[in-house]
Amino acid sequence: MFSATSPVSASGSDAVQRLIALLLLLTPAMLAAETDVPADSTVRLTVKPVLCITDKRTPSCEISFLIHWQSGTSGYYCLSSDLDETPLRCWNDEDTGRLTDDRSVREEFSYWMTADANSVRLAAVTVEVLRMDTDDRRRRRRTRHVWDIN
Repeated sequence: MFSATSPVSASGSDAVQRLIALLLLLTPAMLAAETDVPADSTVRLTVKPVLCITDKRTPSCEISFLIHWQSGTSGYYCLSSDLDETPLRCWNDEDTGRLTDDRSVREEFSYWMTADANSVRLAAVTVEVLRMDTDDRRRRRRTRHVWDIN
């Protein structure tokens, strides 16, 4: 005689379900429109070398960095670093790129890729500086034997 749902509430529920489905379908497209890079795109960034070794005689490294990046999709990408205020280079409608960057390095810094000049980092690589004249724990060697308890 009486149904558990009325025709009005059933059609209202269908409309809400359709609205939720539409939002779920449009969300990836809206995210991609904000960054000009599809949401499923993956950017890989490689930098060689990633270590600079200094000492008292040479407080900085004169290094030529080979930077290579690759993305799953073409787009507008920029390469930046901590040492520069503006991007080192930007590529338009590309899915891969190379750059050689000659630098004098004294401290640790990072290179990173963005989808434009001021957006979030899609990939990053840190270049470390190892100082041989300081008590850097990365260069310390164990001077005692493992079985020595003193």
